[in-house]
Order: sequence, then structure tokens, then C-alpha cells
Amino acid sequence: MSDKGTAFISSLFKHSNELLGICHVTSGAKNPRLNGLAETRIKRLSEHLKYYAKDDYTVEEVMPLIKIILRATLHSKLMLSPYKLVFGHAMPLAVPGQPISTPLDVQPTDRMSHFNWPSTELCRLHEAVKSMRQNIKMDDKARYDKTHKVPQPTWKVGEYVLLNDDSVKPTAAQVITKQCYIGPFIIKRIVHGKPDVGEAYQLVDEKTGKVVQNLLTNDRLKKSTWIETTLIRGYLGSTQVTVHQ
Repeated sequence: MSDKGTAFISSLFKHSNELLGICHVTSGAKNPRLNGLAETRIKRLSEHLKYYAKDDYTVEEVMPLIKIILRATLHSKLMLSPYKLVFGHAMPLAVPGQPISTPLDVQPTDRMSHFNWPSTELCRLHEAVKSMRQNIKMDDKARYDKTHKVPQPTWKVGEYVLLNDDSVKPTAAQVITKQCYIGPFIIKRIVHGKPDVGEAYQLVDEKTGKVVQNLLTNDRLKKSTWIETTLIRGYLGSTQVTVHQ
């Protein structure tokens, strides 16, 4: 999973994934929390670089150490490290070149079993981790919704909405006076895939009839009232009015 950066949606990247058999999924636009693990890793990498590197010229010198730290660090809830998820055992850090010991009760007895044992154990580990992550995700969502009193979305197809947009173009004449919401838009389609993933919405510009390129999440939408729509369109004067949520 990645965001919608130009490097990840290019034709070259798509072709490379097809050759390597990689299933590439992109997160919602301007919604980094959908790819929280990757965002957290970037944050940890930045923190370690500031701690271990003296300056920008020594970044390459400390990268091997930082990689070991990140790969050997246990997940706070799964209690497993990225290294163990990939190789099936903890990272050997005691003595360089030390052979990996396998418990006697699970050691394979013949040659074919010896070759099949690692893949079997990894598959079993990955299935268990997938199930644990699913339960953790559902528990975290229920706890977050209860703490913040998150209402369930009630949007319907054909409903008029405003879209939160904080992007500013380099040559824009409005920066401080830029409105928080743009629109109005009409909900054309509601997309709901997996049960553990929230709804996404496809919008159509009410004025031009053009479909918005990316699907939008619930937290970027606001119900459009007549007065807000009129103010945004500028029908009540040329003064810029900011609509607050």
C-alpha cells in the first residue's frame, strides 16, 4: 500500500509490480492515516537520523544501524519484529555468524520436510498475524469512535455536499483568504468494499458536471446548505467568506 504520489502511480511502477507479481493498493487522497504503518516508519526513521547522524553528510554511515534497529523492534501490540515476520525467527544479534537454532521438537526428519518447513511455518505465522491485526484494528476503531463520539455517516446518492480543500496553488491569489470548503458537489456513488474499511464517495461538480478524480472519505465532506453554497459561489458579493465547520 502507498499514497498517490507520482512515483507510485506511474506506468513504470505499475509495470514493475505486474512483472514481480505485487498487488499494489493506494490509500485515499490526503488521508495518510490509512497507511499508518508506513507513515509511522517514516517518522521513526526521521527521529533516528536526527539522533544518530551528526549532519547530512553522515546519513549513509548510520543507515545500516538504523535499519537493524527498525527491523528488530517489536510491534507494540503484535509483539513481533518485522525481521521475524519475514524470516520466521528473531534477528540474531548476539554473535556474528551464529547459526540459527531450531527447537528439537519441530525439526524436520527428512530432506523434503526440511525444505518445506520454513515456508509452512511462515504461512502459519502470517495467517496468525493477519488475524491479530484484524482484531486489533477493529478494537482500535471501536475505542476511537467511542472516545471521540464519531457518528456513523449517513450520506446518500444525490445529496449536495461541500468538500474540505486546504491545497494552495503556487500562483494562487488567495492564501490567507482561501475558503475552507469548495463546492457544491453531488454524491454520485458510494463505494463500500471490505467491512473493516469505511465508505468512500465519488463526487460530481454541481456547476461543471465534472467527476472528481479521487474517491473522498467522510471526514472531508460537509452537508451543503443554501446560504453556504451561495456564499461560496460569491452570489452575495465579492468578499471572500470562510465557512467553518
